[in-house]
Amino acid sequence: MPWHANCAGDFLGLVEKFYYLSGRYDLELAVGDAAMENSFLRALGHIELDLPEAPEKAPKPPAQAVDPFSKFGPKKEISHIFRSPEKRPPKELSFAFTGLTLLPIVGFLIGLMRLGVNLKNFPSLPAPAAFASLFHAGIGAVLLLYVLFWIKLDLFTTLKYLSFLGVFLVFVGHRALSYLSSTSAKQKTA
Repeated sequence: MPWHANCAGDFLGLVEKFYYLSGRYDLELAVGDAAMENSFLRALGHIELDLPEAPEKAPKPPAQAVDPFSKFGPKKEISHIFRSPEKRPPKELSFAFTGLTLLPIVGFLIGLMRLGVNLKNFPSLPAPAAFASLFHAGIGAVLLLYVLFWIKLDLFTTLKYLSFLGVFLVFVGHRALSYLSSTSAKQKTA
């Protein structure tokens, strides 16, 4: 079979891919893609095709874009629709829940006072007593921060304040416990 006959047979099989549209077709060489900096597109020439008429059941050609390179340009902005926030319970219910949550703590403190809290190990020197008092005040500040979180703060704001309080508590707690450790070691050796 001569070469041109074989080539013509293959080309007639591609007629459907051209949607039976006759006319001038440009031949271009594209190397790369839209994301490459050094990609290029070179015109090699053109070819005139005279194709047969389309049969009745032939597929229709897709709609042509106004600009063939528009698919590589910026796309329109996608706007998201976020879910509306859930309705919060009434403030009275929130305060009642907070009060019920704090009730065991208040009961615990009253119980400690009735039993007689042992404060004999509390530091008596001014500097260690200040660190021990600051440590207990820091624990109270953490509890207050939790209450504020339940009432009006969001999670990220609470965590930000809690990180600062945590560093403070580590510093003053270490100082207070170091003093207690040193006095207990002195008592054991005496």
